[in-house]
Amino acid sequence: MTSYDKPFKTHSQQLELLRERGMHIADEATAIQALQNIGYYRLSGYWYIYRGLVKFVCAAGEAPQIEVGDRFKPGTNFDRVLDLYEFDRRLRLHVLDAIDRIEVALRARLGYALGAGHAFAHLDRAALDETFTLYDNRNPIASQSLWLSSEHVKWLANVRRDEDRSKHEFVKHFKSKYSMPLPVWVVTELLTFGSAATLLSGLKQPQKNTIAAGFGIFDEHCDGDGAALTKWITNLVYLRNTCAHHGRLWNHNVVDQLGRLEGTPDLAHASGTHQRSRIYASLAVLAYLTSQLDPRSTWRTDTAAMIRSGLAGVGESPDRIGCPPLWEREPIWSADYQPPADPLPTEHREILQQFECIGTADAGLKIDASSNYKRRTSAVRYHRSRSELLGFPVGSTYRFPVFQFDTAGARINPLVAHVNVALGAKNTPWAAGSWWCTPNHDMDNSAPVDLLRAGTLTRQIIDRALAATDALVDREERKGKGASDHAPVIAEFTE
Repeated sequence: MTSYDKPFKTHSQQLELLRERGMHIADEATAIQALQNIGYYRLSGYWYIYRGLVKFVCAAGEAPQIEVGDRFKPGTNFDRVLDLYEFDRRLRLHVLDAIDRIEVALRARLGYALGAGHAFAHLDRAALDETFTLYDNRNPIASQSLWLSSEHVKWLANVRRDEDRSKHEFVKHFKSKYSMPLPVWVVTELLTFGSAATLLSGLKQPQKNTIAAGFGIFDEHCDGDGAALTKWITNLVYLRNTCAHHGRLWNHNVVDQLGRLEGTPDLAHASGTHQRSRIYASLAVLAYLTSQLDPRSTWRTDTAAMIRSGLAGVGESPDRIGCPPLWEREPIWSADYQPPADPLPTEHREILQQFECIGTADAGLKIDASSNYKRRTSAVRYHRSRSELLGFPVGSTYRFPVFQFDTAGARINPLVAHVNVALGAKNTPWAAGSWWCTPNHDMDNSAPVDLLRAGTLTRQIIDRALAATDALVDREERKGKGASDHAPVIAEFTE
């Protein structure tokens, strides 16, 4: 181990050292002030690129090695270093502005997604992913000790500490009035960005996908890509911490690099190694997310202008922050950029989110015990063609709600098949899906799927509700589908 023996130097001595190494200092008073306010060590990260290269020869037969020397390249001046520092400072503040918007939106969507289950879903081990809680509901006693050492318990400890420290009036009011744990939509308002990212990673996959869809992040199957969103948020937490602690973005080597950019066409150009190892990929993701949150936002164009003017002003290339060649021609930076829309209509997305769905291969396993893959998939197509099995067309595939299957009997639940045929599920799948998940007047305002899960749905109840639906549709059709209070119902069943 080498001991550290460098002596303390005054600001004047630091300037003299820089001069000895070849840096031009035009205004000594300004330079002294910069060293006082910013510091020699922090500024060294900005003049590092101006240090010259020194070659030295190794042992015989080995290639010459290159090291960075102490001397500065000819023409290096202190004012340019300060301009570069100022560009980086403004960029940090600009990045924090975008992250602030995304952090608030993520908190709100986490609270909404979990709150839809129940008010204290963040405390409920069953409401979160098993990899987060290490808890198995089928074996609660044995998994209790595992849960106590889980990431969920660590996260809860941090949340409770933040609750106890909180000075917010809404927290004091809730505690004094209810004397119970805070509901999830209150808790999410107290989370740091890092804690919010941890909670996101601990959600069940369907919830992650729902939140990702809200941010305009989709996979090749038109599902929200929760895995991609989780990776992006992890990177942005790292970036936020770098900015908040006044770390350097300029020429910075990103540790928590972005992944899964290829699935988003407008970001695919930022998926290269160099783009991700510098901050360009993060800037592109911020541009994409801010445009999704507010299509009128000028953050993207302001960023492009800042890169152009800021780096041109110090004579540096955008490549230093990972910008690829012709980066300005990418649609994400254009003034007339329109963020891509959900590949599914809003009403279809809302219906799809009401159900846990599986693909054709898994549906085949539910209804056919055969080991023959082709036979199983043929069985799925057969029952869907007869309207007995409800399948939502999404992209080039079908999604099949799992409530339809009688797994023990390796068949479609006969009650479900009866309803699906009556609703014409093959030709009007979204209308049939809406019927299943919509509270029904003839079922005491319960959704049919809820009664089915509770084991209280009968053929008699179904036929009465279907007859009422048919009568309503017939009545409205005779009225010419005019200005009726039930017009949305007609549209729903005449897909």
